[in-house]
Amino acid sequence: MYVNTTDATVTTAASFQTSPGKAYGVTAKVVAMEIDESAFYIAQAHFRTTPAGVLSIVGAVNAAVVIEGTAAWAADIDASGTDIRVRVTGAAATNITWLVDLEVIECGKYYPNQGLVS
Repeated sequence: MYVNTTDATVTTAASFQTSPGKAYGVTAKVVAMEIDESAFYIAQAHFRTTPAGVLSIVGAVNAAVVIEGTAAWAADIDASGTDIRVRVTGAAATNITWLVDLEVIECGKYYPNQGLVS
């Protein structure tokens, strides 16, 4: 997924809608390019939803890799409502193209003699 930014506004670059009663492992790989600068990020997070669908993060986001030429840029993972989001922040008066590779693995509850139940 691609998104462009032109300022320092936090922007949703990718999102994933969750389902009730699930656990999620998330890895976001983000690369950013501007004429004179570039950056690469890998962030990981664990989320879960209650049977009622309330989404929350378990622990904290792990910013596994941050390689950037400009410290003002950023990429992060968060939750909003029932969505897991990858959010990016550019810089003022700077045109940046962001590419997000979002990997989400989902696990439901296993019930004996019933298998995996959604």
